[in-house]
Amino acid sequence: MSISNVAATPTNAITSASSTSTSTGNVATTNAAQNQDSFIQLLVAQVKNQDPTKPMTSSDMTAQMSSLNMVSGINQINTTLTSLAGNAQSTNSLQAASLIGHSVLVPGNNIQLTNGVAEMGLQLGQAAADVHVNILDSSGKVIHTQDLGAQAAGLQNLTWDGTGATASNSPYTFTVTATNAGTSIPNSDISPLEVAVVKNVSMAGGITSLNVTSAGNVASKVSLSEIYEVNN
Repeated sequence: MSISNVAATPTNAITSASSTSTSTGNVATTNAAQNQDSFIQLLVAQVKNQDPTKPMTSSDMTAQMSSLNMVSGINQINTTLTSLAGNAQSTNSLQAASLIGHSVLVPGNNIQLTNGVAEMGLQLGQAAADVHVNILDSSGKVIHTQDLGAQAAGLQNLTWDGTGATASNSPYTFTVTATNAGTSIPNSDISPLEVAVVKNVSMAGGITSLNVTSAGNVASKVSLSEIYEVNN
C-alpha cells in the first residue's frame, strides 16, 4: 500500500476564508467601539448624578475601565475562535471530499479475498515480541493462523494469500494477538485495520464524516482522524 497526500486546499477557498475572517474581525471591532461609547455615556451620567459627599474615585473609574476592556477582549477571543473553527471545518470537508473513490485503512477486521490476496493492517501501540493473526470464516471458525514474529510499534501492512480459504468470495474477518516477554499485550494497544472504499462525505452538527464500504459491503462512518493510510 502507498500513501497519497490529501489534495491541497484551493487558493480561492483560502481567499474566501480570509475574507470571512476579516469581515468578522471588523464586526468585532465595531461592537467593541460601541461598547466603549456606551461606557463613556454611562460614566458621564454617573458623574452628573453622583452624591457630592461621595464622589467617584479614580480607582473606581480604573476598575470599571478594566472590566470593560476584559469583556471586550473576551468577546474578540470568542469571535476569533468561532472563525477558526469555521475555517477548520471547511478544510476538513475539502480534505474528506478529495478521498472519495479511494481505498483507505480504517479501524475494523473485515477482509476481502480478491485474486488470491487479501490486504489488511495493524496498528500496535507498543513493540511486540510475537504477533499472531487468525483468519476466520463467516461462521467464526479459524481457518488459518499467521505467525508474524516480532513487530515494531506503529502501522503494519499485512496480507493473506488465501491459505485455508473455503470460498473465494466468502466474507472473512481476522483477529490479532500479541505478546511481549511472555505477557499478552492489551487489546487497547492492538488495533486491527480493514481496507474500505470512501463512497461519500456527510456533514452534520459541524462534524465531517466519511461513509465507507469494506469487505462484504459492510457500510460504516469514520472521521478523518481514523484514516491510517490512503491508497492511490
